[in-house]
Amino acid sequence: MKMDQDHYVPLTNPALAVLDDMRDGRQGELIFTNPDGGAFSENAMLAVLDRLVYGHVTVHGFRSTFATWAEECTDYPDGVREAALAHKYKSETTAAYQRGQKLEKRRALMKDWAAFLTGTNVIQLEDRRAG
Repeated sequence: MKMDQDHYVPLTNPALAVLDDMRDGRQGELIFTNPDGGAFSENAMLAVLDRLVYGHVTVHGFRSTFATWAEECTDYPDGVREAALAHKYKSETTAAYQRGQKLEKRRALMKDWAAFLTGTNVIQLEDRRAG
């Protein structure tokens, strides 16, 4: 995190399936590693986008896309959407009282985001994975 604070992300079963596939039996803290087995640099995503001929796209654009979808297509409160993006409250007073992670509300938001991205019914995917 750029703010040096832990940020917990409630992952959906489809997201966990992708991560399981990427791990490919490897153990360790990192799922995505550089060729030497270490962490990627801060510019790794930009380099990937450039190689895929999407150099005109920014990594921040992924966050912006999520924020726009959440604002325009859902009824989740602003605090839940902002917490999903690890944004801080602008008001110091509000920040002093709002210290929760909103994990369960963010979990529902992430399920809706997964359904939007995949065009599938996430509940069916989770039932299939659990079975």
